[in-house]
Amino acid sequence: MASSSPPRGSSPVLDDDDEYSNLMSSVTPVSSPARKRTAGDADLDSDTPSSISGALIRPNGNHLQAVSGYATRKRFRPEQVAEVETFLNDPFPVQMAKLFVNVKANENALAKFQAAKPKFEINSDLKTNLTRATNATLCSSQITQYKGEAAKNDVQTLLTRHRWGNFVAGTEHDKAAMDVVLKFIGDVLTQSRSTIKKEVVKSVEVAKQKKTQDPPSLRPDHTHTTIYQLTKTIVQKLSGGKAISIPITPALCARVAMMRKWHVRKIENKLSSEDAGKNLWELVDQDLQKVRTAARKDTQDSAEIAKRVAKAFAAILDKDRKRHGSNPTEEIPDATDDALISYQADIDETIEARSHGQTVSMGEGGGEAPDEHEGNT
Repeated sequence: MASSSPPRGSSPVLDDDDEYSNLMSSVTPVSSPARKRTAGDADLDSDTPSSISGALIRPNGNHLQAVSGYATRKRFRPEQVAEVETFLNDPFPVQMAKLFVNVKANENALAKFQAAKPKFEINSDLKTNLTRATNATLCSSQITQYKGEAAKNDVQTLLTRHRWGNFVAGTEHDKAAMDVVLKFIGDVLTQSRSTIKKEVVKSVEVAKQKKTQDPPSLRPDHTHTTIYQLTKTIVQKLSGGKAISIPITPALCARVAMMRKWHVRKIENKLSSEDAGKNLWELVDQDLQKVRTAARKDTQDSAEIAKRVAKAFAAILDKDRKRHGSNPTEEIPDATDDALISYQADIDETIEARSHGQTVSMGEGGGEAPDEHEGNT
């Protein structure tokens, strides 16, 4: 019967840690020269915990040999092995101080590395997709707030989900990169709101002569731009004058009609004293909140709430058409582009989920505080 023991002269294969442990277990302590104990030694024995007093024992030659060999097998450079040997011979307080110094040195090295990293820049693909998503958010039938952090956070949610352009996994944890991204989104929101407001103004106001300080005034109602044409112009402007990238729907027209309602009231000085000092977007956001609040009265049924909201906006759209005109042959067509419909549905679902508390805003600080990049446009 063959023996199961390994052949003579052979030994199990050990990794570095096992080899080190094996070596240390066979180390024979080297006796230190005897000396007479003093009263101070007795005090040290009684006051010092055994774990600390053990740490204060200086290494002997076998310890140094074992650790030096271990460091060499770990491919330390000769000067590093020498540093290890010096460290072992240092008094315990010096060892602890050296460890702390090295921790701080590593922090400095990491900070230097971070500072040397190239600044995050938004590439063209990311710019295109962020701009489209931001404008689609402003044109969503589910939008709850045109100013503030809500729209920005909704776009950020979409960005983290789809990871457009060079927004790779982990970028959302890089504060410097996120500052760049969020500023870009905020700038697009500001520019797009300004574009919308300009078209609303042009749809009803008398064109101002250059270098005049005349207060704004309205043209006769029959010369106003119809709501469909106004909405179509806004969408074309937001699409960069290219092919329309946002579906034109009755729901979107109704929200543009709400904007025009409040602009006309400001021009006609028909605002309450409480609302007189508010800008257009504050008035629109306030109206949006009132519509949602009224729709939720005495019910929690989401279908019933949606029905009430749709009815309220249908009334706003009807009043706009009566006041500002509507071509008898002009009907707001149903969107037919499946790709646009699917894209806008993704935007709408993201906003709706956030407004119902189904997602957590990822913007730093959260909430819906005024955007520092937005001003009063």
